[in-house]
Parts: sequence; structure tokens; C-alpha cells
Amino acid sequence: MPRGMPEVIATKQKFYRVSNFPNVIGLIDGSHIPIAAPSLNEDIYVNRKNFHSLNIQAVCDANQIFLDFCNRYPGSTHDSFVWHNCTLYRRFQAGEFGGAHLLGDSGYPLEENLMTPFMQPGNHSEVNYNNSHKRTRAKQKDKGLYRNISETSRYHIF
Repeated sequence: MPRGMPEVIATKQKFYRVSNFPNVIGLIDGSHIPIAAPSLNEDIYVNRKNFHSLNIQAVCDANQIFLDFCNRYPGSTHDSFVWHNCTLYRRFQAGEFGGAHLLGDSGYPLEENLMTPFMQPGNHSEVNYNNSHKRTRAKQKDKGLYRNISETSRYHIF
């Protein structure tokens, strides 16, 4: 994550150049990485797609550099739970990044420091917000952020 306000400002500027979305310092997403079925608590590792996994949360910057990750939770764990129980959440709550925020998908809760899309935009401003949000995340997806996370799913973690 950016260290100090000069890095926070520089990161915000990079994201703003992507699609005019202000105050963003990272993109957050979860990915299910397949694992062999563990012998203990096997059922909690089965995710919503019905395979054993770890729910890995990762954050990257505008250059697709991974800034943070959390790999402690089994596949049945929801993204919002991972977020609320990770160290990065506590750093945001402590105000370490000022008014900056992350962009996440609808698996995350809308919070002061975590911007998610409107599920049913009700006006032109909300539609514009969703479009900018989507463009920012899509450009990073095209550059390989999520592919880099999910490509590891070809390898089983034991």
C-alpha cells in the first residue's frame, strides 16, 4: 500500500488517469484458489462453486502491482468477511490513507473507504458512477490483475 501521503497522492493520480475516478488507491478482489480437501473441517473449504479452496483477497495499484493480500480464510468465507477481518481494513479505519478508497465488486460492502457499484442505479449520476467504476476495474482486468490471481488456480495448494 502507499507509504505516506506523497505516495497516496501519486497513486490517486494514476488511477484518475485510467477513467477519471477520484481518490482510488487500489482495486480489491477475492479469488478462490483450489486446494486439496483437508482432513480437518473439510466442509468449510467448499466454496459456492462447490470445490475446495482458499478465498484469497488481493489489492493492486494502477500498475497491476500487488500491494496487499489476505490468505487466511477457507473457500466458504464471503469476501465481505475477509475484508472486515484483514489488517488492511484496520489500517483504513485508523485513517492511514486519508480520504482514499479502494474499488471493489458487489461481493464487498459499500463503505467510506470501499466503493462498490450500485446494484440498481436510480439516476444519471449513479449510472455515471457505475460506468466509471466498471471502466477502472475493467482496464485493470484487461491488464491481467485478476488473471494473475486466478492463473495460480491451475496449481493445487496442499
